[in-house]
Amino acid sequence: MAVTRKSTCRPGRIVGLGHAPRPSRRQASVSAPETLQARGLRSREALKRAARDVLNKKGFLSLRVQDITESANVANGLFYRYFRDLREIVAEVAQDVFEELLRSEGDSVASTHPFQWIFDKVHRVVQSFASNPGVLGCMFGFAGNYDEFDRLWKENAHKWNLDVAQFLNHEAGYAPARAHSMGFLLGAITEGVIYQAFIRHSEDLVGLGRRPRDIAELLAVVWYRAIFLADPPGDQLSGAGRRILGTAAKETRKRKAI
Repeated sequence: MAVTRKSTCRPGRIVGLGHAPRPSRRQASVSAPETLQARGLRSREALKRAARDVLNKKGFLSLRVQDITESANVANGLFYRYFRDLREIVAEVAQDVFEELLRSEGDSVASTHPFQWIFDKVHRVVQSFASNPGVLGCMFGFAGNYDEFDRLWKENAHKWNLDVAQFLNHEAGYAPARAHSMGFLLGAITEGVIYQAFIRHSEDLVGLGRRPRDIAELLAVVWYRAIFLADPPGDQLSGAGRRILGTAAKETRKRKAI
């Protein structure tokens, strides 16, 4: 996965020609996590859980501190005891989502058929972002405006891509340099498909399947063909994978008939 979109103006502001947006002034958090007692840590985590829930329901542009504190059932002022602004809490929520995803990855080397490893790999990331649309929207929509979102995406996507490269080295016999390059290309493909499926809702794509599992299987087929230059085993495919391979087979027969 790699960041490919950069916005030129700050969300919610109209920037005239020749006038660059000025960064907002930000205060330090009143209480850093490492200074908190158990009760304070529980309150802080409750605010983060509420922020994640509201963010996924309303999106970043509609997010308000009051929404978060009401969801957490605390006073508004408590928010600023632990977070300096919405950007800080959203960045922490996004990092939590990435850490959950990376923890779920398990061993990089396939223990079953390579297609199953590929499917599991992409299904986890597709399911994670499908379940957290507000976080996904921040990573795609505002990474060019807020450094913390840009950094979070790049750092975590880098770790994910390196795991793919390790798989390519061990399971597909790619040399390290080639595995590294291919891992990042497959990551970029995955990013693009996730963007089209869950941000743009492209009918050309979701017409092949709307569930996260369908999107993951489509990606897994593309990955497998790119890596091994062959179709994955048919007995490991469900509707979405069979449809995309069936479409490809029909196109091949048409070309041969001409």
